[in-house]
Amino acid sequence: MDFDQRTQSVGWMRTFTDTTLDPKGRDVLVVIAKLAFTVGFDGRAHLAPIDLFRSGLIDPGGGLLRPPDVEADQKPGTDVGLVGTAHFPRAPGAPPRTSLAWLRVGTLHKAVKIFGPRVFAARWGDPVLSDPAPLVAPVPLRWDLAWGGRDPQSGAHEPFNPLGRGFTSTPSQLDGQLGPQLEPVDESASSTAVTAHRSHGTFAPIPANWEPRRSLIGTHDTAWAHERAPVRPRDFDPLHFSWAVPGLRSATSLTSDVPVEVGGVLEEGTWRFALPKYDVRFASVSGGEEHPHPSHLDSYLIDADARRVELTWRTSVLLPKKWELVEKILVTGKGDLPEDGALASSRAA
Repeated sequence: MDFDQRTQSVGWMRTFTDTTLDPKGRDVLVVIAKLAFTVGFDGRAHLAPIDLFRSGLIDPGGGLLRPPDVEADQKPGTDVGLVGTAHFPRAPGAPPRTSLAWLRVGTLHKAVKIFGPRVFAARWGDPVLSDPAPLVAPVPLRWDLAWGGRDPQSGAHEPFNPLGRGFTSTPSQLDGQLGPQLEPVDESASSTAVTAHRSHGTFAPIPANWEPRRSLIGTHDTAWAHERAPVRPRDFDPLHFSWAVPGLRSATSLTSDVPVEVGGVLEEGTWRFALPKYDVRFASVSGGEEHPHPSHLDSYLIDADARRVELTWRTSVLLPKKWELVEKILVTGKGDLPEDGALASSRAA
């Protein structure tokens, strides 16, 4: 049954639907709405075409550039992420050997230290990293440039980042190998800090089969296969669907107009903006009656290279045994956006 054909959308967002099972094994309809903006360095925002990624989008290093849109039927809180490339302003004198990139969205904050190219050198003990070379080229903010990796001989890998650099079962194998260029800044002294694994040297989404998400998927053992499959395990944790790195997930839902600051990434300097306030409401119609369904902004993803921000809302509708009894799905956007798509978005001070 094509529920997309039964969806009526009023607003600037794009909607689509998918069916799945809820934790009790009941059929549910997942309804997703997305809104996208391009935002200039001056903070001025324009409505942008919206892309849907049912299976996600992979970056050139093998990490997630965009998480799958239909992966989750429910998402607690709001995930925040940033993908892109760190640029370094041209200045007199020698180029820097280290730099800092950071992201602030409301009260959320994460910083990453960026190093010029480094090489592992063998010593009597564990290999050590050389001093960083100058940062003469932009550095992609990708998982493959952070700590992690896979041992080609043993097959062992860093469960928090199998794409990265530095992981090995035989330290001598690292001699002459490139080291990580991205490391999370230690903010343990902050009262609001969230512990970050050394692999979390990016702001990019975490794939579902990496830690810490993998451990939250529940117990898929023989008992589950015989007694419960394909329904999710009883010990499944909805936080498995949260793709944000530690420090960039808000337990309480954010609003679209939250102030944003991106530092150490754009060549022009620090990028500050706040999108217009917008919200999306969902309802279904059965037997001629309208039934509202709760929702909140659950994803806020910034693509710094494209100067683009994507917002995602979703809800789940419990389906009756006869799906055709659901006559309509109503999706309504609430907010003041001009017809020409140009928005004078406020910049944070």
